[in-house]
Amino acid sequence: MTPTDHARLTRMQTVLFNAGWNMLGRIGPVAVALLVTPPLITRLGLARWGVLTIALSLVGTFGIFDFGLGRALTRAIAERLADGDEEESASLTLTGILTLGLFGVVGGGIAALCVRFWVYHGLKIPADLQHQTTLAMWVLCATAPLVMINAAMWGVMSAYQAFRTANLINIPISIMYYLGPLLILQVWDSLVGVMLVLALCRLAMTVGYGMVCLRIMPSLRRARPAFGLLRPLFRIGGWMTISNLMFPILSYMDRFMIATVLSAAVTGYYTTAFDVVARLSMITMAVTSTAYPAMAACWRTDTAATVALYRNSILTVVGLLFPFCLLGSIFSHDILSLWVGPDFALHSTLIMKCLSIGVFVFGMDAVAAGFLDGIGRAEMNAILSVVEVVVYIPLLLAFLHWFGVDGAAFAWASRSLMDCVVRIRLGIRLYPWLSQMLRHLIPTAIVGVGAMLLALPRTPHLMGGAIAIGGLVVFYTVLWRQGLANEERASLRQVMTQAWNMGRQGLRWRSQG
Repeated sequence: MTPTDHARLTRMQTVLFNAGWNMLGRIGPVAVALLVTPPLITRLGLARWGVLTIALSLVGTFGIFDFGLGRALTRAIAERLADGDEEESASLTLTGILTLGLFGVVGGGIAALCVRFWVYHGLKIPADLQHQTTLAMWVLCATAPLVMINAAMWGVMSAYQAFRTANLINIPISIMYYLGPLLILQVWDSLVGVMLVLALCRLAMTVGYGMVCLRIMPSLRRARPAFGLLRPLFRIGGWMTISNLMFPILSYMDRFMIATVLSAAVTGYYTTAFDVVARLSMITMAVTSTAYPAMAACWRTDTAATVALYRNSILTVVGLLFPFCLLGSIFSHDILSLWVGPDFALHSTLIMKCLSIGVFVFGMDAVAAGFLDGIGRAEMNAILSVVEVVVYIPLLLAFLHWFGVDGAAFAWASRSLMDCVVRIRLGIRLYPWLSQMLRHLIPTAIVGVGAMLLALPRTPHLMGGAIAIGGLVVFYTVLWRQGLANEERASLRQVMTQAWNMGRQGLRWRSQG
């Protein structure tokens, strides 16, 4: 990979472009899902809908069986491409795909062996649905190898920064993932048919991803497996697996603790607000999935490009998150009142405000975590995750006793802040050149968090509107003047000018027509 390639990958426009495609790839199917879900529930009935949701959650567990190899594979391919070693990249890619496919066979087989026990003894499924459910889950288990292979090939496309092409394949297939079950139910009223449609979607994705991988990596056609190349990947992947195991504990511990310390009923006030704010993680994931392979490609050979990519990735995340987090914080009571009613809003408003701060900070933290993985120091993330669990549990208990259910939101936001600070400091310690980006990041982060802190007290709508307008103006002024370099400001001015001229030209043509 040439210095020109590094410069292209680290530009703010490139980060925004790839993040935009990743967000479109997530938001488009979700929008269809919101429309399709009500008629799908009606067609299936509550019992079969419940079975379907449980079965689909099984797909997420298949990822445990990759032992972090998929993400480690992305990093290794990106590094080899940066060194110009495409032949070894092809061998590594083929070996990784075969290995993950084998893991999928093993994982799917283990899950399939447990299906009858789950259906007949573990889950409370009506007797008339048990046989149908068993067959449907067996079909789903058979797709486990496809899930793993698709994850490996997504990693290859990420290493090549082929996010536009990948999402152009992903979006229509993901839409059919929601629309297909509704269509098949019109002619075959069975969960088995639904699962077969989902399996076909997985297979179509495998074929599509495979064609893209062969196009961007022609040497893959003549590659041969070399399992010795995977040995160092398993070390990194093992540490990533620890982080992956800690993540659900940190994500769901607060809900269980609220139900244990306070009550199960009170948990709803927390989870309702959390589910609203958590949707913003799509923005964070869209940017970090772009930044991770790019940082893995250039960190050893081009420190200036790496620092620019790190800075631009964080600034892109906070720049995209801030208006949603700020407005969600200021108008949390109104949002919750319209969505779930005034009673929930009364108990969940402060929770949503605190969680909004936490999500904003978590965006920066996710980029910092991706950097540590990208430079091959996944053990830092793993150790930090274990320490977090040890520290977070007593902190959460104390805050619940002191502040009630609001304390869980205080604890979650505090953990996000501490996590972010520690990860950024670790990154600077391991890669000292990152220290120069702090002068760009700190003013922007302080203004963003400060504006949301002003929104914590309950304020009249007029005052809230003033905080919103003032916060947005000050935040983006600081981001523009302090966050961006001179050449980046000039480049973005050019892009905005072109967009403005295109818009004016389009309006002129429309008025003439």
